[in-house]
Amino acid sequence: MEIDNREYHKLLVPRPVLLVTTVSKRGRADVSPFSFTGPISFEPPLLMLSVGTDKHSYWSIVQKEEFVANIPNEEMLEKVWIAGGDWEEEKSKIEKAELKTEESDLVGPPLLSECPVNMECIVKDAKKTGDHVQIIGEIKKIHVDDEAVDDEGNLKVDIVRPPLHISGSKFAFPYVTKKAGKE
Repeated sequence: MEIDNREYHKLLVPRPVLLVTTVSKRGRADVSPFSFTGPISFEPPLLMLSVGTDKHSYWSIVQKEEFVANIPNEEMLEKVWIAGGDWEEEKSKIEKAELKTEESDLVGPPLLSECPVNMECIVKDAKKTGDHVQIIGEIKKIHVDDEAVDDEGNLKVDIVRPPLHISGSKFAFPYVTKKAGKE
């Protein structure tokens, strides 16, 4: 079987989904799911989001230079899907998905209360790469539910069960935690 090179992302799976909250220049909060994401530095703690310039979330992030990366759980899958739908000027996808929010401590976009992890970020850089822009956010504050992490601060993936994106409407939930090597 031969696969078109542009479909490579379907092979690098599954990818964790982040629900990213933003605030537009008009002051309206909204949300979009991202699966092209990843940590890129420990010090300072940097998180990369990759987004197309045709997305409203891109414009909100680069204009306000801040966002919140929220990690959803399995029960939120339908809300994740709604958040990925078409954007409408009249109604926020936060409202459409019936997501509960609370005020962030350091940035304008809200935290998603139902998410067990929320990371408040400020934009450090944005660079066009191909048909996407890599947004580099510095994590300024992390909020985490106590039952979502172990004593070492690792996400309890078997408890939280964050949606892992495969492609389109396909998600995976294959959670078994194993250790490798000696500690």
